[in-house]
Amino acid sequence: MTIEGRASVTAISGVGGKGPACFLVKAAGQRLLLDLGYGPQPGLMPDVERIGAVDALIVSHSHKDHIGGLSLLEKVGNPPIYATDMVARRLPVGLATRPLPIRGRTEMLGIPVETGRNGHAPGGVWLCLGIGHGLLYSGDYSTESILYAYDPPPPAATVILDTSYGDDDTPLAERQKVLAPFFAGNVLLPVPEDGRGPDIALHLARSGRLPAIDDAMRKMLRELAGTGHACLRDGVAGELATLAETAEPIEQLHGGARQPRGVMLAAPATGASGETARLFVQWKGAAEPAIVFTGYVPPGSPAERLVKSGRARFLRWNVHPRLSDNVALVRAVGARTVMAAFCDRKFLPALARALAPAQVTMDQTMPLPC
Repeated sequence: MTIEGRASVTAISGVGGKGPACFLVKAAGQRLLLDLGYGPQPGLMPDVERIGAVDALIVSHSHKDHIGGLSLLEKVGNPPIYATDMVARRLPVGLATRPLPIRGRTEMLGIPVETGRNGHAPGGVWLCLGIGHGLLYSGDYSTESILYAYDPPPPAATVILDTSYGDDDTPLAERQKVLAPFFAGNVLLPVPEDGRGPDIALHLARSGRLPAIDDAMRKMLRELAGTGHACLRDGVAGELATLAETAEPIEQLHGGARQPRGVMLAAPATGASGETARLFVQWKGAAEPAIVFTGYVPPGSPAERLVKSGRARFLRWNVHPRLSDNVALVRAVGARTVMAAFCDRKFLPALARALAPAQVTMDQTMPLPC
């Protein structure tokens, strides 16, 4: 069911380049924000000065580029925050939160909403609002994860689409082949513990290469195997529980007589704090282990400095959709209009060709069909 009447979506941030997610939806007399992110470049915040008060903030998942702008809540009227249980637990204490199902149907301020698991992050969801013949916000999503479950979304005339990889169509299996020689040696993989970190850990364990992990990774594996199991593929919770208890601590592999060995997973991915910050200082001038970044390397970050110096490499591990995934989604939901999000404007012509006959836009504001 969709509500009739005029509606629109405005990209406050997140369209035309790699920036924080923030989209304003106006419909049925309500003003809703979809995500309120920060970065991924240091210091980058959405410009919310002229938005005014909103009636609700809906959070797709807990990565910083989708929730890191919560310090701006007062500027948009301190609205209630709708989030899944696992995402709500990762938000700052004291915020007014409302429940959002990880998959199912609900109503928000009189607007029908359907959610499904996004295959990308713990507790993460896509959202389909019952306005304008269906408005689907994919958030970040992936169909390739062996860990996080992905639920196909319902029909929608308009899609705000995760095009983070532009026109790239390299499958995860090919990425894994390139990474395999590093997995066979001594390598540090700086990873987000609430994203591809557990996914890579499960892949390694299934391949017979039990990784060493830091405390943040171990805590997340336990949480996913327990209260977070609803976001997982069937049958993997037990594997994660075993992995959490059997993986060796990284802390025992450095700082003493023992040398780094095998595959080591530590957070955060940028090296700005935590275990990776300490390891970067210790191993910056050493020949081993290799250091490989598998996700976005923010400008100005310790990660970028290591890559630029030649001490580290970047080799992608897919956590966003390939071009063929986006083509399949757009055709499956019957979208007529696509707002391409989270990628550079230079990819617009290629995306327009691939996603035709749907119209692809990077316009800031887009009316929804009545």
